Amino acid sequence: MATPLDIGLIAKFDIIFPFLLIIILVYAFLSRMKWFEEKQGMAFLIAFLLAIMTLMSPIATRTINMMAPWFILLMIFAIFLLISYQALGVSEGTITEVVTKSHYSKTIVWWVIALALIIGIGSLATVVSQREGFISKLGQPTEETAPTEETGFWQTVVNPKVLGVALIFLIAMFTISRLAGTPPESLSPKEQPKKE
Repeated sequence: MATPLDIGLIAKFDIIFPFLLIIILVYAFLSRMKWFEEKQGMAFLIAFLLAIMTLMSPIATRTINMMAPWFILLMIFAIFLLISYQALGVSEGTITEVVTKSHYSKTIVWWVIALALIIGIGSLATVVSQREGFISKLGQPTEETAPTEETGFWQTVVNPKVLGVALIFLIAMFTISRLAGTPPESLSPKEQPKKE
């Protein structure tokens, strides 16, 4: 049955999106670099070649196609969050100042990097699991409990060893961010407690 949201025809063009995304992002990045300011043709050529090389790797194209909807959802969530703050009376200048200049800016950057890494690594792991398969690592399944690729992926993700490594990385990330941060300002002489 055909539905208005049927994207079966668009799915046939799924190879074009990674090509365009890589060529636009790499060209935008290179054109902002000082060395490529007067060599825009060289920047476009490098972006074009990287996009062609991306097309030659089915894992790369599938990973980009899997990551893109998640990044779009992340952006939509961020936009709705900003709109809700503005609806509650927070001005646009205040939001910009908090994101760029306050002591929360490093925390926001770390959260964005963490979410991007989770989306990227999760998409890559899903594509690799669909291609290589986690089922072979799970032992001989019975007829009643034959695992799917998704089941194998989640069993690997929630493995105690994987969760332990993730916890160690989180503790290390927060420790380094706290140790590398600026120390709190010392109390002024008026605010220091009096000695009796």
